Amino acid sequence: MTTSKGLGLYFHIPFCARKCRYCDFVSFPVSDAGAHLEYILKIIYEIRAKRPLKTSGGAAALVDTVYIGGGTPSYIDAALITELLDAIYATFNVDEKAELTIEVNPGTADAEKFKEYRSAGINRVSIGAQSFDAGTLKFLRRIHSPEDTVGSVEDARAAGFGNINLDLIFGVPGRELAAWKNDLKAAVGLDPEHLSFYGLQIEDGTPLYEDFICGDFEPIDELEDRGMYHFAKGYLANRGLFQYEISNSAKPGYESRHNLKYWSMEPYLGFGVGAHSYFGGRRFSNKGGLKEYLEAKDEGEMTDWAHDNTLSDNMSEYIFLGLRRTAGIELSSFRDKFGRDFWEVYGEETEGLIGRGLLEKTGETLRLTSLGLDLANTVFSEYV
Repeated sequence: MTTSKGLGLYFHIPFCARKCRYCDFVSFPVSDAGAHLEYILKIIYEIRAKRPLKTSGGAAALVDTVYIGGGTPSYIDAALITELLDAIYATFNVDEKAELTIEVNPGTADAEKFKEYRSAGINRVSIGAQSFDAGTLKFLRRIHSPEDTVGSVEDARAAGFGNINLDLIFGVPGRELAAWKNDLKAAVGLDPEHLSFYGLQIEDGTPLYEDFICGDFEPIDELEDRGMYHFAKGYLANRGLFQYEISNSAKPGYESRHNLKYWSMEPYLGFGVGAHSYFGGRRFSNKGGLKEYLEAKDEGEMTDWAHDNTLSDNMSEYIFLGLRRTAGIELSSFRDKFGRDFWEVYGEETEGLIGRGLLEKTGETLRLTSLGLDLANTVFSEYV
């Protein structure tokens, strides 16, 4: 597993057929093709506005990952995705070996769409399976069936995709460990190169949260949730998909290069409503309202928030983002990157976490233990 120093680009497509019950992402159930076109044209405008950005050395940044997420990017016409890719290639210096990913929800892409994506240069697809149980999909208010997911994988393979991720959700109320095992078995049976597995979160402001407050269901027990998580890690590893981040496993060499940028503090630019960026030591994000984003007259008006990282910010982020990776962080790299000795800055906190069995040190490497993976937020809070 390697990280790169190139620039990552993220493009947020917020449209979807229907808002899922648990979703707290910036997304809108808008079906109007004219609205989709207007939005893509606005993103292309933003691409050109950000074109002058250079690396710290003054050269044009080499783009080596592109990620088109949402929302449901596959909900809009494939021709608009092609237009977006054309604008990216015309504006940025894109590495010929770049990783280009698009998120696809089953039920919104047919064989022809996958062919168009591949022709446009996309070489990785992330398919939002979530579950292979029809009842679970209904509980989550997904629009697809288990058969749709199987069809999407088959169509992607037929179009020439050799790098496929499947997303799964565990911890769904009413779904016991046996059902989760069936989901994992079905997913692995499709032979994906990458698998992401997330615990269901009941986020404030979502329909799921409102239903929870009304007493419509009971969340699963925390011990049961952790049992599902630990089973998934072992099950996937025994089948050649090795955990490299808290919620992600992959075949060797198929780790998500784009997501590794986030966890390694490499530069990336975000485009579209609500998109976040980290570039030149600065974190900034776009407005989260669709109307406000579309009406913005320039890049400045698009920006909703910006923060110039201090040395303290960078050191803190380097630790809690890097610890998300099972490889952990190299303490010698901390010294090289910040000119500070790790133990002088964070010795007390780290020794305490090691003593509690949440962190382990092997040579110059610091990583989360198995217990630390379960209590990752507790660990991260010590470095914020």
